[in-house]
Amino acid sequence: MAEKKKGRLTNVLDYLKHDDPFSKGVAFCPGCGLELLLRFIPRILGNDIVITGTPSCSAPVLLGQNRQSWHTLSYFGTLMTGAAANATGLVRYYRKAGIDNTVVCFNGDGTANDIGFGNLSGAAERNEPFIYICYDNEGYMNTGIQKSGTTPYGATTTTTPYGTVHRGKNLRRMNLGLKMAMNKIPYTATATLSDLEDLAKKLLKAKKAKERGFCFLHVFAPCPTGWGADPADTIDICRQAVKSNYFPLWEAENGKIRMTKTVKKPKPVSSYTKMMKKFNHMTEKDLEILQEDVEYEYCLLGGLSVLEAECQLPVSAEDGGEK
Repeated sequence: MAEKKKGRLTNVLDYLKHDDPFSKGVAFCPGCGLELLLRFIPRILGNDIVITGTPSCSAPVLLGQNRQSWHTLSYFGTLMTGAAANATGLVRYYRKAGIDNTVVCFNGDGTANDIGFGNLSGAAERNEPFIYICYDNEGYMNTGIQKSGTTPYGATTTTTPYGTVHRGKNLRRMNLGLKMAMNKIPYTATATLSDLEDLAKKLLKAKKAKERGFCFLHVFAPCPTGWGADPADTIDICRQAVKSNYFPLWEAENGKIRMTKTVKKPKPVSSYTKMMKKFNHMTEKDLEILQEDVEYEYCLLGGLSVLEAECQLPVSAEDGGEK
C-alpha cells in the first residue's frame, strides 16, 4: 500500500470507508462498468444516501426483483422525464423534516442528456442541493442499444446501423459535462473507472459542495454488451479513453474549469476505437473526423481552464483598444 502523507489520503483503498451494500451477485452484464460505479459510490459517500433513478440499466438492480432487494440502500424509482424533479422533491421534503442526508440522482445518458434534460437543467438553474450522477454508456443500452445524444460520431447502434445507406451515427456527440458546467453550478466534474482515486475525490467534493447547491458528475461507463467489447477490457477502455483525450478528466467550481489529469503525449483516438466492434467499420476518413472532434473539445476545455488571472476581457476601440 502506498505510504500515507500526513493528513492526506493517497490510496484509493483509503477512501473506502463504508461497506458494499450490494449483493455479491446482481443482474448486471459481465464487465459492466455501471456495476463497479454503483458499488463504489456508497462506499465513498456512505450507505445512508438516498438514490433516485429511472428505467435504465441500473433499474433492475436498484428496484430489486419480486419481493427481494439486491441492496440495502434507500431507493426511489421515477420516470425518465422527471428524474431531477423527483430528486428536488426529496431534498425539499428532507429539508422541511429537518433530516440531513445526501440525495443522489443516478441516471444514464439517455435520461440526463436527452429525455430528462429539461428538468435537469431546471434543477441546476434553481441550484437544488443534491448530487446528479450520469453514468454515460453512450446510448440507450437497456432498451435495445439505440443512439443517444452522447453517442459518438461513427458509432453503430440499432438506430444508427452500418449499411449501404448509413455508416453509423452521422452527427458528433454532445458534451454533457461541459453543458452542465456552463450553468456555473457549485460543482461539475468528469470521471471514469480507470482513475478511481480521482473519482473518489470528486465524489467527496460533490458531497461537500452540495451544501451550496447543485452538483453534477459525468462518469464514463463502458457497456461491453452494447459496444461489442471484451468484458475483461472495461477498465482498459476507460484508460484508453483518458489517454487519447477522448474523455478528459476535469472539474469546475462555479463554472471555472480545471483539468485534474493531463496527458503529455495523447494517443490517437484509434487506440481507443480499436477495442470495440461499434467502430470496426470506420475508415481512415471517419477516424479523422472523430479525431478532429476529440482535439477540438480538448482545446476548448484547455482554453476554458486558463487561470482567471490570465484572462483578459476584450477592449473595444471606443474604450481605447486597437482600431
